[in-house]
Amino acid sequence: MFPEEENKFVVTVIKELLNLCEKTQGKNNKALVAADIMYVVGQFPRFLCSHWAFLKTVIKKLNEFMHERHPGVQDMASETFLKIAKLTKHMFIQRNDNEKEPYINELIRTIPDNLRDLEHH
Repeated sequence: MFPEEENKFVVTVIKELLNLCEKTQGKNNKALVAADIMYVVGQFPRFLCSHWAFLKTVIKKLNEFMHERHPGVQDMASETFLKIAKLTKHMFIQRNDNEKEPYINELIRTIPDNLRDLEHH
């Protein structure tokens, strides 16, 4: 897809999934929709690189999911984080949106907290 088409597609799909998540009841169903959202964003690294604030929000949400005790959510969050980090790694080491430092510095500082609740495999 051309970048403009991709942007429109991703935004539309994410909005619909977020609406679905709001309407969904039950932790199992919400976890499934959240996994769908993370799957979709992981498929479009060009979109993530073009939208730094959104990428940062996704990473923060994945870090929140790493503390979730619902079955499978921690694994999904960890796997998606790894995939996105590999595909967008250059975004983490540069300063974005007039930030004081590269985002990798914040990620490194929060490693102990982000890993605290993960199960050992």
